[in-house]
Amino acid sequence: MRSLRVVLAGAAIGNGNRGVEALGRSVADAVQRESPGSRLTILDDGWGRRAESSGRYPDADVEYLGVRLSRRWHRPESWAQIRLAQRFAPQLNPAARRFTDADAILDISAGDSFTDLYGPTRLASVSEPKEAALRAGRPLILLPQTYGPFTTQEGRRKAERLVRASAIAYARDEWSHTQLLELAGPDADTSRLRRGVDVAFALEPREPDSEAVRSLAALEGEVLAGVNVSGLLRDRSGHERFGLAGDYIETMTSLVRQLIKDGAHVVFVPHVHLPGGAGESDVAGIEAVRAGLDEAEVARTSTVPATLDAAELKWCISRMDWFVGSRMHSTIGSLSTGTPTFGYAYSDKTQGVFDSCGMGSQVADARRVAGDKAVAAMADSFTSRSRLRDELARTMPPVVDESQRQLRDVLAAVAGWSKSDAVNVIA
Repeated sequence: MRSLRVVLAGAAIGNGNRGVEALGRSVADAVQRESPGSRLTILDDGWGRRAESSGRYPDADVEYLGVRLSRRWHRPESWAQIRLAQRFAPQLNPAARRFTDADAILDISAGDSFTDLYGPTRLASVSEPKEAALRAGRPLILLPQTYGPFTTQEGRRKAERLVRASAIAYARDEWSHTQLLELAGPDADTSRLRRGVDVAFALEPREPDSEAVRSLAALEGEVLAGVNVSGLLRDRSGHERFGLAGDYIETMTSLVRQLIKDGAHVVFVPHVHLPGGAGESDVAGIEAVRAGLDEAEVARTSTVPATLDAAELKWCISRMDWFVGSRMHSTIGSLSTGTPTFGYAYSDKTQGVFDSCGMGSQVADARRVAGDKAVAAMADSFTSRSRLRDELARTMPPVVDESQRQLRDVLAAVAGWSKSDAVNVIA
């Protein structure tokens, strides 16, 4: 495969959200593996253009480029400046230049943000890279993601236009694929509207530093139950926002007590972390649960460092005997390693992911089930972990293969397009 120049939007790395990072790392892994010598520009909300310095992509040129909706319209990262440069002088703006030079723009909308549920500003931010691709006349490829819901006519019209203008569009589950077909309309070429799986299934685990490894090694012989507590759901605003059935922290605290009673050592796994544990940080959720435990129970728990990246967390999760998570990508990291997994979900997206792995029965909806009933379902899953592991050994490898294959297919399609071909693709 020839080397490519690709822009990736909606999958920032280093913003504290390990789920979004998992999406970006999975694509970077694929570029490194399938198309060595390529340049991958990952858009984020940083400042300027920065080289990827971890050394994990020796066969690809990976860089980060800041873009943002900003009142500092004079800054080159501002979408106002980028739009202006695209119209008059693309070479004078780093982002506009990357869009013009790209063989394709890959967009993943953070997996589930192509919706107007979070308001018009969020939808505008998610849409800007898609619009920039079309202004540059470059192929827009929508990687596997959720589409909608759209609650306003304006939001839906925007989504319909962008979907119809895309060269290829993937949905990450059956429900999302139905939404994608509806947005594209009855006259769309359905061969380019594809049902895929979340690209994070393809993320390659990486062993973390020796301290984290030693901490897990010290627990050898214990039955390890990994627990992800979502900081998004820990307070009243989270409960009201998602319409939860009961007190989330109380439910998770009761679960931890039950797991300890059933002989497990509980390993907390934060998957979103903000500096100081502020905002929706999972570290704050974990601390709230630990505060409800007695001293003996706390001694039967430990916490994976919040500083580990998505690939390192996936390696740690793979060492668990069982895992439960409310952050969907924490459960994807678990499922994709064949670890028995339960999803305590707050949105419909988790059910679709588990269904794709043959694990649809291993989900409880926190909007409908809480307290003792939820704990009983999760405890039953923990007890059934041996059977679930055997089932995952059969159902999971094809899903991981599909996740890798769809990225390979995307890159192969882009490599097969010449500049003139690409114009025809998006016409």
